[in-house]
Amino acid sequence: MNRIPSFLKWLISSILAIAVLTGVFVLRGDGQAAPLPPEITASPSSSSTAKPATDINNLMIALLDSKQKIVSVTVLRQSSDGTKFAIVNIDPATLIVPPGQGFVPISDAGLQGSFTGVDKAISGALGIPIDGSIYLRRLALAGLVDDVGGVTIDSKNLYRVSEEGKPAQYVRLGSAVLEGGEAAGYAMVKSKFETTDEFMARTNQVLRAVFENQQGDQARVDEVLSALGSLAKSNVSTQSIARMLVELRIANLWPNASISRAPSN
Repeated sequence: MNRIPSFLKWLISSILAIAVLTGVFVLRGDGQAAPLPPEITASPSSSSTAKPATDINNLMIALLDSKQKIVSVTVLRQSSDGTKFAIVNIDPATLIVPPGQGFVPISDAGLQGSFTGVDKAISGALGIPIDGSIYLRRLALAGLVDDVGGVTIDSKNLYRVSEEGKPAQYVRLGSAVLEGGEAAGYAMVKSKFETTDEFMARTNQVLRAVFENQQGDQARVDEVLSALGSLAKSNVSTQSIARMLVELRIANLWPNASISRAPSN
């Protein structure tokens, strides 16, 4: 247990609470995030052999709410020589054609229980290269936030950070250090009074703080990502994702990243 990152104490306690209520839950540490079940109470998919680590330069990060709707899509793009870095934000309202489906907005692409091929559909629709993707539930993002000791944000307004139907929680105007749950909500809950660009800027604040401040070498970052278990889903190994994140941090590319929004169709 000495090698388990400190934030897992919080994450495991949350998982145990879920396990008591549902009777089903698994964590895997085999190098790839476990398949994401349609519901938190669903039986976990069977384990499969972890994919070998490969070099990736274009990573899609999608954030999922409690209903499995995709609320945010961000692509991290590193140049092949490792010297340039770009962040591309994608509107979840953009229409794509995932395998076996007709035209659907990105936000609804996983409602049938599978995210297979969603990243390729996004790539094809918008012409953005995507080498791999990772889908994070709110609890997964909250755990990553706590692993880096919270995130500092500069809120431009008063924002609700709890989902509809949940007890109201807010982040006030101004600078603040947010812990896991609050930070995840700040990144994932869009206000009806803000523009999509304003919401994307909030999401970017949290994602940058989380991934720029991941500590340790590739093995340690891989351990953190792998430990998210069924709270995350990736179609490349967590070793590959960890390698890219560590390269970005070591090269100090985050401060000078170019940020853009992909055109919507």
